[in-house]
Formats: sequence, C-alpha cells, structure tokens
Amino acid sequence: MGTVLAWLLPLMRRARLVFTGLYLVVAVGFLYADPRAGWTWFIVIAGVLLCLLFWGLVAFWSVVFTRRPDADRRDGTEHG
Repeated sequence: MGTVLAWLLPLMRRARLVFTGLYLVVAVGFLYADPRAGWTWFIVIAGVLLCLLFWGLVAFWSVVFTRRPDADRRDGTEHG
C-alpha cells in the first residue's frame, strides 16, 4: 500500500496542475467567445470550485498519507 501511495501522490500533484491549466484555457476561451452569457459564468465559477476542491483533496491526501505516526506524540504523551 505504501508503494502505491508513494507512486500516486506525485501523480495527483501533477494532475492538479494539468487540470488547472486546462481549466484556465477553457475559461479564457469561453470568456473570449461570449462574456455576457450566463452559461459562460456558470462554467467559469463551477470550474473554479472544482479546481479548489481538487487542490484541497490532493492537499488532504498529502497530509494524511505523509504524516508520521509519531507526529502527534512529540510531547511524550499519547492521545486517543
């Protein structure tokens, strides 16, 4: 499982950059083509939310899977 996560996390970090780059290209295209249409703004706002959710998900996975098991017990006490 550790090998799969070690392989998956860098791919997810790279995928979020590709996803964000593609979103920016699509958003600029829609804004250039028809900036006054309601669907254009729906696509732009929905894309921003999806990008933020994807970045947050990758950040959460990175924190959870790269955290050391003894990081919570630095002060010498054991929690839950």
